[in-house]
Order: sequence, then structure tokens, then C-alpha cells
Amino acid sequence: MNASTSSTLTSAKKSGASRGITLTPAELKALKPHVITLDDGRLGREATPDPTFAETFATVEADIDAIFKTHLPAFIKKQGGGTVPIVLYAHGGLVSEADGFATAKLQADWWKANGVYPIHFVWKTGLGGAIVDAIGRWVTGGARGFDDFKDGLVEKGARLLGGEHIWRDMKLDAAASSDPSGGARVFAQKLAAWMKTNPDAVSIHAVGHSAGSIFHSHLIPVALEAGVPRFQTVSFLAPAVRVDTFKAKLLPKAQQIGSLAIFTMNERNELDDTCVNVYGKSLLYLVSASFEPSRGTPILGLAVSINGDDEVLRFLDGPGGEVVYTPNTKPLPAASKATSHGGFDDDGATMDSVLVRITGLANPKVPFPTGSRSIDPWPDAGPTPDSPRGPGGGGGKTALCIGIDEYKRSGDRLKGAVRDAKLWVDVLGDAGFAVTLLTDRDATRNGILGSIYKMVTSAKAGDTLVVQYSGHGTYAPDPSGEEEDRQDEAICPVDFRDGNLILDDDLAQLWDLIPDDVSLTIFFDSCHSGGANRDIGPDGVESIPRSVELEDADKERYRVARGFAAPTGMKRALEEVNASETSDVDSPETPGPRREVLFAACQARQVAWETEGQGDFTKFVAPLIADNIGKVSNQQFFDAITAGFDAFRQDPTFDAVSRRSEAPLLAAGFGGQQQHTSDDKDDKKAPAAAQAEKTGRDAAIARILRGIADLLES
Repeated sequence: MNASTSSTLTSAKKSGASRGITLTPAELKALKPHVITLDDGRLGREATPDPTFAETFATVEADIDAIFKTHLPAFIKKQGGGTVPIVLYAHGGLVSEADGFATAKLQADWWKANGVYPIHFVWKTGLGGAIVDAIGRWVTGGARGFDDFKDGLVEKGARLLGGEHIWRDMKLDAAASSDPSGGARVFAQKLAAWMKTNPDAVSIHAVGHSAGSIFHSHLIPVALEAGVPRFQTVSFLAPAVRVDTFKAKLLPKAQQIGSLAIFTMNERNELDDTCVNVYGKSLLYLVSASFEPSRGTPILGLAVSINGDDEVLRFLDGPGGEVVYTPNTKPLPAASKATSHGGFDDDGATMDSVLVRITGLANPKVPFPTGSRSIDPWPDAGPTPDSPRGPGGGGGKTALCIGIDEYKRSGDRLKGAVRDAKLWVDVLGDAGFAVTLLTDRDATRNGILGSIYKMVTSAKAGDTLVVQYSGHGTYAPDPSGEEEDRQDEAICPVDFRDGNLILDDDLAQLWDLIPDDVSLTIFFDSCHSGGANRDIGPDGVESIPRSVELEDADKERYRVARGFAAPTGMKRALEEVNASETSDVDSPETPGPRREVLFAACQARQVAWETEGQGDFTKFVAPLIADNIGKVSNQQFFDAITAGFDAFRQDPTFDAVSRRSEAPLLAAGFGGQQQHTSDDKDDKKAPAAAQAEKTGRDAAIARILRGIADLLES
């Protein structure tokens, strides 16, 4: 490559500095010999010889045949003899499909200019955008000073609001690519067959960035088993693969890998990196803490995980392995200046080091083109929303009222849940609450959890919160299917038959995020029992039960959503993933102090009813609020409910720790005393200075975290 070609590449890199980069039809067609696209791990079914957009680019089996019949032989001939390296490149899970093509366009010309034939696997993950949509779109920065505390809350929110589900789907796509029907396996088999008839013509090398290391952890063993004799080099850049998966899939194949190098940041830089513009550590720490099923899962790209595993250390210290910590000032092939998780495939020193390992050259013929990043893994989400109240002391009243009548299935529909929610809006509004109403199609799982998250993380010491829900309840089976008798109580968002239930455990995680000295009261006009039919009350009026029973198909979708069953076509992939994840390193968290007060329409094994278009519980309880708010304790209010409620078929319940029971109804005070850090312990009151410091911390954290749910609502 001459200087003008290198300059063109640098310009192309700069032109792609934002998301949504598009390649011309001519550029896309030129990538046909070098890009293999995979959708859910599969090749395409319909050929696209002249793709117009990246989204229409599909690789079919005939395209792979053309690589070995035409394109690769022509490239080898052009090199004038000798063994030609083939690099199999897998990009990270953060990038979109279009950005994967942008990487391929940039790198393909550079690899070829250095005598290497590139194959880029573009697998459709888009993980970066998905993570932003789930947990971080609302923020462009955050206050400093409480980073560890803030990061802990982000980790909890990330798990609850979809991070684990997104990451699991990405791992399934990686594993499916190499299963018996996977497109990567098809390529590996054809590569092995070609190498058998063309011995010594090529050497094989693998490069995987971030989640690309997961992709290669499945592909490399499959390629070796198919007959590829050896991988001369394997280079992992900030690998996101689990340590146990690496040990299960690749270490047993070490004799067939010439050298395996890990380029990753030193621990200090991992801790100085940021993720989704809010988390104060690198993505790999968030993966370890939130995206993997077990908190604290060792990840191969984390220095602390490498140093904590003797078997991995022995391999990397031996003749077949090496770890390169970055940034450093070492010469090639150990040079690397990357200072962020997403920056390795853009760092010239790193990529040149990888190149000379592959080619054996002292220096690249053409250095890696440098410039601004072609891919921003964290899409711009706009400014951080302001707190609805100033930074002063609390005392605010906020409520969320939820009602669902229009469930997707006609047999599930109710007549009075939305009317209930609107009645609560009026009652609480008259009592001075700022009320948000969430009904019907907006009351999805993400909508409900996100709205509660927003309210909880916006709260300040002295605030009073209310969550009201009218709709169906049910019992969810143990997701693993191993304990048929285990049942989890759940409420039913409008999309519950898609597997999107809200468990009592999900809500408990939200309640644990409530700041100290905040009052939360919950009114649930639903039940958790299934199987009840319509009923005729003593006055001859028909009533509808607010309960549903999950069908077998609902239970299966629920297990898929929770990661205990495979999506359609992914059974083998799930088996492969599960088989490679052998360690159980969960660090259980101690539940936070009980801060919530619950008034529920019925006992756990009873059914809540609605009559004449209104919930029996709401119809009786809501009108009592005005005369009792702040005047009686929570326990006294419940006593008034039980004294007057006609409990011929349902018995309302009340649940709160003792101090909350004695607190005034829907008021922030607690018997004239500041709330203790733990509600069920008689700890001494914190000194005023410490209390003021903690209150300030809670306020800062609330302002930082309050908007995670905004994206879910939008």
C-alpha cells in the first residue's frame, strides 16, 4: 500500500466517527470475499450479490465457496509464493451491524496491504446500543466522590433492567455460530477441506476483541475438530470471555495453538475506564458484576481475574501464552497504548503488535491507520435529566398508579383496573402527591419496573412514595424447572404472556434501593392465585377475579426470559454455553432493611375480585385515605380496613416491620424520630454531621441514577 492509500484509510476512519455510518454499494460488494455475516449464528438463505445497505448484506454458503475457489487463490498468487496468513477476526459485542462493516472496511485493506487475507465475522449483536437503551441512555456524566457507592447501584439496576438478558442472548449467538447448524462451523469445515488439498499454503490466526473472544472460544475448537491442523496465533483484545469458559474450551486445545496472547488493561486503567457514560469502571467489571448470572464472575480480560487463577497464570507464563498489559512503552510485538475497553481495535500500537505476531515481520509494511474512533460503542443519549426538585431537604410526595384492563388476550381483560388507578390518582392528588399514571399498553414489564426505579432513585430523605397496582396476579414456576413445587408470587404486566412477569423478588431489589428516611407505601389490588372463575356475589352481581393461571407455553416463555430455557433454535447453543460455565462464584448480597409498607387486597392464596367495574379492595380503601392520612399509624389504618371490609371471599393483608407499622399513614415522620439505617434494629441515632453527610450522598446518588427508567418509558 502506498502513502495515498494509507491516507485514504485514515480519512475513512475519521468519516466514520459517528454511529450510523453507511458504506456505498461498491464498498459493500468489495467486502464480499472478506465478510461473513451471521444472524442468530446462521448464514443467510438468499444470496445478495449486490447489497445496497449493510442490513441487506447476507452471506450464503455459495459466498464461502467463492472464497476458497476464487478469492483466496487469487490473493495467494498475488503474494508471489510462501505461506499466506489468514486472520479470522471477530468484533466485540458492543458494535452494531453497520459498525461491524465499518471495522471490516477499515481493516480489510490494511490486512491485505500487509500480506494477510482477512475474514471478518460480522455477527448481529448491537450490544452497545442495547445496554444504553437498558441502563444508561439518560446520562452523559455523573457526579464524582461517591463512585463506589454509585457503581454498586448501577450494577443492581443493570441486572434488573435487562443487562443479564442482553448479555446472555449475545453469548447464545456466539455459541450458535459454531453449533451443527452454525455459519462459522460451515466456514471452518470448508477451510479444513481446502487446507487438506492445499497443504502449507496458508496459516490460520484468530483475533477477537471483547465479546469476540467468546465467539472464538466456540469457533476455534470446532475448527480444530473439523481438521484445521493448527492456529498459529490467537490474539484476544480486552477479552470478555469468562475464565471458566476459556479453560473449558481453549486450554485443552493449547497444543494446537502456537501462541495465545491477551492484550488487556492493567487494573488501574480498568478502574479508571467508564461504561455507558455512568459506570465508573470498564465494561468488563460491569459484565462480571451484573451481566453474568453470578456476581463477581472472573473475566479473562480483568487483571484481577488472571492473577486469581493459578491455571491461567501458568499457561500465560509458559511458552504458549502471554499477557500484555496496557498502556505500555514496550516495542513490538508487545506494544499497546489502549486506555479504554473499546479502544483496543483502534489503537495502532496494539494492532501493529498483533500484525507482526501473525506475519513474523519486524515491522508492518503499512502501519495501522490512526485517527478518531470509527465506532462509538456508547450512543449519544442526550443530556442528563434534572431532578424534579432542588437539592434541598426532601419532604416531597410522589406516587405511581398502575392499572391494566386491556391485556392482549381477550380472556385476560378486566373492566375496573384502570378505573381503580384513576381513582387513586384523584385521591392521592388531593392529598398533595405528584402522581404518574401508567395504564394498559404502557404498563409493560420494563415500563413498570423503570417507572418505579425512576421514582425510587429520585427520592430524598423525608420523601413519601406510593406505588399502586391494579391488575392480574399469578404464581410463576421455578424458572429452572427443577422444583415444581416452588412458586414465586408475581404481578402481570400487559406483556406478561411473553414471559415478562414481575416477581416479588424483582420488586424487593427495587425496594432495596430506597434511600434511608424515605417512606414507601404499596397498595396492590391483585392476587397471586390462579385458576379462579367468574363469580356471582351475594347481591347477585357478577364479579371478575384478578388472577390468571399460566399455561405451559407461558411458563416456557418465562423460563426463556429468565435464561433457564433456550429460545427457538438455540437449544444446542444454550447447552454449549452452560457446559462451559462451570464455576459458581456468586457473592450473595445481604438484603437491605425493610422500608416498604404493603396493603394488599387478599391473602397469598386467595383471589382479589372486581365488581361492577371496580376492585372490591380499592372501592373500599381509597376513600378512607383523606380522613386518615397522617392521622393514624399504618397498623391503625389496616385495622380500620379489616373492621369495615366485607371479607366474605377475600381478606386484605398488611405487611411491614414494626417501626413502619407504627409510622403515620402516608407521611414521612416515624414517631418523631429519624429513621434508623436498619428498621428492625434499635441502633443508636447517627450523629447529626454523619446524618447530613449521608443525606447529601443519597441526594447526589438519586440525581445521578434517577433517569434509568426514562429510556424504558420511551
